[in-house]
Amino acid sequence: MRTKSVPLRYKIISYVVAWLVALFATNPNGGLLALAWMFPLGLAAFIGPHWGHGGGWGVFAGCIGVYLVHAYFYFRSRNLRSTLLLFGVLAILLICNVAGCRAMYKA
Repeated sequence: MRTKSVPLRYKIISYVVAWLVALFATNPNGGLLALAWMFPLGLAAFIGPHWGHGGGWGVFAGCIGVYLVHAYFYFRSRNLRSTLLLFGVLAILLICNVAGCRAMYKA
């Protein structure tokens, strides 16, 4: 029995849209767009507020690593169920990231 797979084009579109929605949710007015490269640090700030501000380059690289490992598994997923599961994980990661970024802005 053959399982359904999601075409790569749809995976890329959904991945990019999820990231853009998360970036917009973090800063709707666009005033801090110059700091968008620091967006992954929101994940560390969600885990521990002091990590986002003073964690250093190691924490930043670790946060980027989490997203790169996730992207590797997401784009290599072969069936619809695993693709949806991994997209759900991405959504949870990005929600935590947005919450961490908002907490850093308020601090």
